[in-house]
Amino acid sequence: MRRSSLRAVCFDLDGTLFDDRQYARAGLISAAAELQRRTGVDLTAEFLRAYFRNGHREATFDVVLSAAGLADDHVPALVRAYHDNEASLVPYPDAAETLERLGRDYAIGVVTGGTNGREKLSRLGLDDYVDEVVVTAEREDSKRSPGPFVEIAERLRVTHESTVFVGDRPPLDFPQPNQLGMLTVRLMRGRYADTIARNAAAPDAAVESLSALPAVVSRFDGRPEQL
Repeated sequence: MRRSSLRAVCFDLDGTLFDDRQYARAGLISAAAELQRRTGVDLTAEFLRAYFRNGHREATFDVVLSAAGLADDHVPALVRAYHDNEASLVPYPDAAETLERLGRDYAIGVVTGGTNGREKLSRLGLDDYVDEVVVTAEREDSKRSPGPFVEIAERLRVTHESTVFVGDRPPLDFPQPNQLGMLTVRLMRGRYADTIARNAAAPDAAVESLSALPAVVSRFDGRPEQL
């Protein structure tokens, strides 16, 4: 299956190396505190319910403020408070060990669309395991275009065909790496675990935990798994 020896393993961040729902919860609580400071109204429960129960993940503040009869000119401040939260973040329990094991043989990269990607890695205690990071929020494109994946390969000085990309959200994480010739592995964990992956978004393999990833990478590379 492998056309050349593997040289790099790259990861999505949010939902792949940690459960990003903890970041969202902390951000919503921080935004609610900012709104209460500005208006005296506490909508913490409403923000959490809209996001986690009702699925309003793209325009949470607009939806809740409208329902509460509050002006939407508060939204920019709430977005800033959301991303400026300093709550601790915890990686998946097998993240550090997996990165350390893979880092013995491969360059390690991260491509993330999340704001504050580098800061998140530091707060997670994972930055020392990663060689290069591309944050699409700092660019003019996204993971829906090839640019970020091309850049991570260039930074790591590897070919696309010698790179594995690991993600949890098939429609966003896999079409471009697949098109470029990277191998793709899906982590079946978190909010997108039940998402159907087909056609351009179908990965080459799937794992239920990060700890299972080194064995899959070793099979791709045609080498015995290193313990």
